[in-house]
Amino acid sequence: MYISMKFKHLFILFVSFTIATGYGQSKKTEIADRFFDLYKFQEAIKAYKKALKRDRKNAIYIYKKLGDSYSIISQPEEAEKWYAKAVFDTDNEPIYYYRYAMALRQNKKYDESVEWMKIYKQKSGMSDSRLEEFFKELDIVEKVKREGNKAQIYGLSINSPFSEYGAVYYKNDQIAYTTNNIKANGKRKSSYDNLPFTDMIIAQRKDENNFEEVSNFPSVINTNYHESSPTFNSDYTVMFFTRNNMNPQKSNNLRDYNLKIYRSKKQPDGTWSMPEEVHFDSDAYNCAHPCLSKDDKTLFFASDMPGTKGKSDIFKVEVKKDWTLGKPENLGKDINTEGTETFPFVDQHGNLFFSSDGHAGLGGLDIFVAFYTASGNFFMLKNMGLPYNSSKDDFAFSINDAHDEGFISSNRLGGMGYDDIYLFRPSEMIRPFIYFVGHTKDNNGFVIPNALVDLYNNGKLIRKKVSMFDGRATFLLDPEKEYEIRAHKKGYQDAVVKINTFNLKKSRIERDLILNQFQKIKACMADYDTKEALDSVEVKIYGHNNKEEQYILYTKPNGCIDFKVPIELQQKEVFYEFEFRKKGYLPKRYNYKKKLDKDTMNWIKPHKQRVFMHKLKLNPIYFNLDKWDIRPDAVTELDKIVDLLNKFPKIKLSMESHTDSRQTKAYNKRLSQRRAQSTMQYLIDHGIDPKRLKARGFGESRLVNHCSDGVKCTEEEHQMNRRTEFMIISDEDDE
Repeated sequence: MYISMKFKHLFILFVSFTIATGYGQSKKTEIADRFFDLYKFQEAIKAYKKALKRDRKNAIYIYKKLGDSYSIISQPEEAEKWYAKAVFDTDNEPIYYYRYAMALRQNKKYDESVEWMKIYKQKSGMSDSRLEEFFKELDIVEKVKREGNKAQIYGLSINSPFSEYGAVYYKNDQIAYTTNNIKANGKRKSSYDNLPFTDMIIAQRKDENNFEEVSNFPSVINTNYHESSPTFNSDYTVMFFTRNNMNPQKSNNLRDYNLKIYRSKKQPDGTWSMPEEVHFDSDAYNCAHPCLSKDDKTLFFASDMPGTKGKSDIFKVEVKKDWTLGKPENLGKDINTEGTETFPFVDQHGNLFFSSDGHAGLGGLDIFVAFYTASGNFFMLKNMGLPYNSSKDDFAFSINDAHDEGFISSNRLGGMGYDDIYLFRPSEMIRPFIYFVGHTKDNNGFVIPNALVDLYNNGKLIRKKVSMFDGRATFLLDPEKEYEIRAHKKGYQDAVVKINTFNLKKSRIERDLILNQFQKIKACMADYDTKEALDSVEVKIYGHNNKEEQYILYTKPNGCIDFKVPIELQQKEVFYEFEFRKKGYLPKRYNYKKKLDKDTMNWIKPHKQRVFMHKLKLNPIYFNLDKWDIRPDAVTELDKIVDLLNKFPKIKLSMESHTDSRQTKAYNKRLSQRRAQSTMQYLIDHGIDPKRLKARGFGESRLVNHCSDGVKCTEEEHQMNRRTEFMIISDEDDE
């Protein structure tokens, strides 16, 4: 049916339909099989139908060959009919379930296609990336429909009842494209489908949406055989294109399917040079559909050369300064599948557009884009969606540098001929997005719906969402950026997730946004004598559930702070150490242990709801290196403590001693405990009841400056850490 099918599915015959003709064949199918092997499919179809009337015994075999023939020449309606007759044979090769499923898909019978694909998966037992992607993207059709049309699309006036495809921009507001219409030089017919060969034509823009033919390429380029898919360098002086390898002098029994890439250069007189094959062309495989990168340094093309993953793969090759080429490199499994990947096109950003029937799509060939990153990788594959794709074959994508218009080719319904060229104008930018999926949950793993989820970039709020009934909240992110996603809901502590989209290999990021349940704890500080609120009191909070966590808060003008206590899985109570400090006041420590009751407020002082601080200017006392005896300069401060304890007989005090970072942590822990004991002993010796005192050594764990292990410090800086501080741990207001 399609002359252009020759070039679209140039490799299908070698891999997909190379089923041994000996299976099921008989003398009565011998002629039809010969036509099939010579790729004369129109004649093969007639012969198989004739044989079917005389050979019912081999009907299943003939059904398969008819299905294959119609599939190859892109008549999925007929292919479906014959495959449907074949697949109910219990001795089927598994591949026929796949072919039937794909024919159904091209005919928009998506639900039936899924069922037959399941059978293929069960029967084949093969590792096939197409299967994995197919079942991963079962909702691709509905997803594409939900996304809606992304462009306006117009059929061009150059389309005819024949085949037109593969338009690319040429100089002076012109395009070059491929056709086998009546103006083409290729009057001979292809053995493939008995239709004329194609030529490359130049057309001039007539108006916004239309072009008209102005000239053919000269006969040195366009011959009596296939030429197609031109690509030009930046100044249009070098052209690569596709040509079949048929030679008029060769025997008519030779098949003309083999395709090669040729190169031609503009001569000083403006003519094109005699085309030359590129060095990696071969009679043993196909190379076709070249596309030059915008910097003229890389040529992309399709081939089934050795090393190909599927029927055809996308390759790239270095372009040297003299326009010779390097060694071809397969683009790998992220681009190529066991199916057909063909018609590459690279835009000015380096993004790769190509057609594939191996990635999850709407049916037939779909157009995909693999976005290019600054690190030099293709990191994301995306189906271009509507209206670029249909259930039929969509291919030969190209776009101008401004990204405001381009061309696709398609055999979709409603066209004028076998294949038609369509001009499109995007209604949204063609650019990569990373799909972020967040799930709002509590710390017990239960879904939290209706949480507010905010997206930030560089501290700026970008978008807001509300999580759905299943906790899902989604954002489209740009590549090469850093983001912060923050989820919040009343009664829960905020969840914050930081992600970056640099050097990603996948287009989807999933994260759980854990909103910890919490309980509010409130503390209010006041002066012991005046009972007035104390603002700007530094509140240090240590030891949440025996962890080395530390929070620093400051009381508000009303003297209070609110502290949110995270509630962990199965947690029934929490333990905190609160330390209150304000200049001119004796520090105070409060141990807080409480059973948790969700959604209630707990107070540090549940009865009086205030913590009182005693006004007393008191400095730490200091120790000499590796010593714990009381120095003379410490006596003044210790005597102030004796006076305080005598004045307030219910106060209990903690002596908290520290060391510098020299020596080991274990040694320093013991040394600090000796200093605390020495300090406490001085108070006992001056008449203070030891029951009112507590000695605690912290070693080097709470330095007051930067002088940690390995840091060079002065002796004065180390001295600041060799100290004992005094902390009220209880008084009459705590009783």
